[in-house]
Amino acid sequence: MAKRKFKSKNYKKSYKEENYEELSPIRRLERKLDRVNHIMELIRTIVPIMLLALNCIILAKIFNLI
Repeated sequence: MAKRKFKSKNYKKSYKEENYEELSPIRRLERKLDRVNHIMELIRTIVPIMLLALNCIILAKIFNLI
């Protein structure tokens, strides 16, 4: 027997359907951060690589290797 899918009247809306004015400030911030999550991950990857390169350059200058 196949399972039936039904929607109850109390189902939760997705955040795209929610009215932002009704949300608390913290929930509003969470929704905005969810939208830029991939960009934040890219920045978290690039910044440490840049810092590692900069640290190597600084150490090379300190020890007169450059």
